[in-house]
Amino acid sequence: MGECQGVISYICLECHEYEEIPLDVVRTMDAMDDGDPTAPPQFSCEKCGGTMYPEYYKGLHGNEYKITDVIE
Repeated sequence: MGECQGVISYICLECHEYEEIPLDVVRTMDAMDDGDPTAPPQFSCEKCGGTMYPEYYKGLHGNEYKITDVIE
């Protein structure tokens, strides 16, 4: 779970679908993002189109993102 084995676990905020996204893809998106540094790199759920949020990811700028911060 979280950040291990070269993947980041993402969970859909809508349908709770679970997906592992390669760490290099997440870091590339993080590096290219000039937007809000308080928001992690986000992806769309392939199942429902909802927002995917990382279970745990420490961003390139040191920010930590945890799914427990946005859902209970």
